[in-house]
Amino acid sequence: MEIFEAAVQSTHHLSPTLKRLRFSIQGFTSTGIGDEYVRLFFPHTEDRNLLSLPVADGDTWRTVEGQPDAPMRTYTIRDAGEGWIEIDFVVHEGGIAAAWALEAQEGDRIGLNSPTGLYDCPPETTSQVLICDLTGLPAAVRIAELSDAQLRTELVVEIPDESSRLDLSYLPQVTVQWIVAGNGIAPSVLPQVARKAVERLGGNEQRPYVWVAGQSAALREIRKMLHRELRWPNTQYKVIGYWVELAEKWRERWDALDPTTKSSLDALWESFEDQDEALIAYESELARLGL
Repeated sequence: MEIFEAAVQSTHHLSPTLKRLRFSIQGFTSTGIGDEYVRLFFPHTEDRNLLSLPVADGDTWRTVEGQPDAPMRTYTIRDAGEGWIEIDFVVHEGGIAAAWALEAQEGDRIGLNSPTGLYDCPPETTSQVLICDLTGLPAAVRIAELSDAQLRTELVVEIPDESSRLDLSYLPQVTVQWIVAGNGIAPSVLPQVARKAVERLGGNEQRPYVWVAGQSAALREIRKMLHRELRWPNTQYKVIGYWVELAEKWRERWDALDPTTKSSLDALWESFEDQDEALIAYESELARLGL
């Protein structure tokens, strides 16, 4: 793993709810995977150029002794090239990242680590269904852009309002459906969307690759459906929680858990050979704890 420093090069709004920042950065190498993500390390004071960056430590990182922990959030890379990257931020009230991005100006500094990608469509697949809310839209569009033109792609996006639509007409192989729901303003309909997508399949029809990203709690039902109910192999889908509602309060409740409870949660990962079974059990316990 590497830790990088980047500086804002330019900013512009894609829509009233999505803002794109381009950063200059040296030495960053993209994985080339559409949903690759990084950890962003933000300034810990109001000084937008004062960074307390961690240092790489094998496959992770550590805070330099005597320095404060940098506030950290996870974001996907919208695009990358030689000496630059782009990241799209959802515009909303509250939250360290959103507040920082809303006020971002040329020259503002930020830290980030090496990217990791999760999307892994089997090569023999002939179609894919990408399902997301606004937080997953940047990754979903990049996945569609990087996919083979012969791969039929259905994109279903949950947006907070009609003004959040983007013009994706430059992707003729992609069928796009916009649904106003979820995104913290209404209950998410992504579980229903995912179920309808798989129910449309005929008995002899080849399964599509299904990629889902959005509110973590809303996606738990989708993972259970695909893994337990339909018994799809985990090579045929990827379900990724991108955010939790009222995240700051969620973190407070998490920090308030006693050490024994946290240890039992950690132990769940060790008690299952199947990664998705472990995740389902873990998420079920989080739900029981009100998380």
